[in-house]
Amino acid sequence: MMKQRVSKWAKYVYDSELALSVLMHALLLCGLVLSVSFSSSSSLDLDMTPLTDQMSVINATFIDPAVTQAKFDQANAQKQAKAQAKAQAQAEARRKQREQKAKRDKAAAQKKAAKAKQDAQQKQQRELERQAQAAIAKKKAAEQAREAAKLAEAKKQADAAALKAQQEQALADQLAEEQAQIRAKQQQQVMSETQRYSVLIKSTIQRNLITNEAFKGKKCQLNIRLGIGGVVLRVDKVAGDEALCRAAMSAVYKPSNLPVSRDPEVFAQLRDINLTVEQ
Repeated sequence: MMKQRVSKWAKYVYDSELALSVLMHALLLCGLVLSVSFSSSSSLDLDMTPLTDQMSVINATFIDPAVTQAKFDQANAQKQAKAQAKAQAQAEARRKQREQKAKRDKAAAQKKAAKAKQDAQQKQQRELERQAQAAIAKKKAAEQAREAAKLAEAKKQADAAALKAQQEQALADQLAEEQAQIRAKQQQQVMSETQRYSVLIKSTIQRNLITNEAFKGKKCQLNIRLGIGGVVLRVDKVAGDEALCRAAMSAVYKPSNLPVSRDPEVFAQLRDINLTVEQ
């Protein structure tokens, strides 16, 4: 602290012309006093010459206090002007630093705001894309669900149609089988009736056939065509003994009607029959 004060005072003394002048005059005065004192002590023993004759003439310059004060004021004013200029320069530098800092802060804030805005836009864009993808996925899922429902309904209908067709086919097969059984039964009955009436027709022919020892062991096959009520429409020889066939054909024509069934199906089987006559 003491060193700083001495340094400050020395700088002040060096900068001030008035202080420098005073210091020089003080040094000169001290030198003069020392010189006079030394001369007086020496002259007491050696020389009694008056002091005024032995002393050197010292030319001292005296400074006008008004001039000294003006220089001091001028130096002080210059110092204050320098200090003021320095303070103004420092203030200007601080102002520029503040402006530059404000500009940097503003630019940083703008950059930060721009980045935040860009991030927000990117986030919004990502959200819109996510929503769009979600909507597409939802629509696709709905379409797939509808398509699956259509396929399921079509399969259900196809299964129902197949089951119905199977049931109808089974019913048709059952009916066909029943009808076949009925027809077989009817056919059996018809054949039985046909055979029965065939036997009756053959018996009638056999009764009307002329007995002859020459026909014994011989056969004749005839084709007989009958009309409604058993009327004989035509008789043809198919094979066999000639004489026996003529006798058999006469026996066929002898009765007015041959025995036939009134059942149309049975009669249909008797309209054109082949009979074998033997004796």
